[in-house]
Amino acid sequence: MSSLSSLIVFVKSDLAKLIRFAAVSVLTVPLGLALLWILLEVANMRPVVANILAVSVLAIPNYILNRRWVWNKRGANSVRREIAPFWAMSFLGALLSTAFVAITDRFTDASLVFLAANLCAFGIVWVLKFFVLEKYLFGPAAIEAMS
Repeated sequence: MSSLSSLIVFVKSDLAKLIRFAAVSVLTVPLGLALLWILLEVANMRPVVANILAVSVLAIPNYILNRRWVWNKRGANSVRREIAPFWAMSFLGALLSTAFVAITDRFTDASLVFLAANLCAFGIVWVLKFFVLEKYLFGPAAIEAMS
């Protein structure tokens, strides 16, 4: 029961942050899917290459929006403390989504299925990412650790 009450306290105290985090995803996920579709259909790229490129491009606005809007962090960006770990998380998400896309590529050539595979993988990563960003990159505990 203590885990449940801890979760309730966490959600109540960070609800606005959770909503902003979700809003960033509501913006960047469709952009990433659109870019993936363009790379697949217009540029005629291989699914795995297209997925890696789409994830890499969208990592930039995702980082900026999360840092500035979700966690209200201003000042200099730290490559070691923020950018590299954020990119590593994006890369892990890219690996998972690329694995999903590669598996899907064995069964179909339908772009819509590749988009669904990408979306499923990032949905899994999305939940974990919030807690990592809060605890290690942008949240109060991360700021205290830097001091």
